Amino acid sequence: MRLEGTEEGMLLNLLNKSHSLRRNVRTLFLSLGIVTGIVLTFAVCWHSLEEIHYLKSFYPGRFTVEEAFYASAVELIKVVIISFPFFLIILVSLCLLYILRKRD
Repeated sequence: MRLEGTEEGMLLNLLNKSHSLRRNVRTLFLSLGIVTGIVLTFAVCWHSLEEIHYLKSFYPGRFTVEEAFYASAVELIKVVIISFPFFLIILVSLCLLYILRKRD
């Protein structure tokens, strides 16, 4: 039974295109979530690096190597705490992309 020229065939073709468009939009939003999470994590890391540079440049005589180590450890902890939601967004987006690709 051929449906190409009939109304049913056109409706099925339209539904297939609609499904494909929804799948592409979902993939686009999930990809944007991943990219946004990476950019925000980079921004947090850059800010922490600038903060250590600020301390080192304004207090050079009193800022020893050991203090620089401890300041970087504190900044690392801050970066992990602040970036955790971004890592979670990236992880969830990657999992959803995997599920969508596996299903299609």
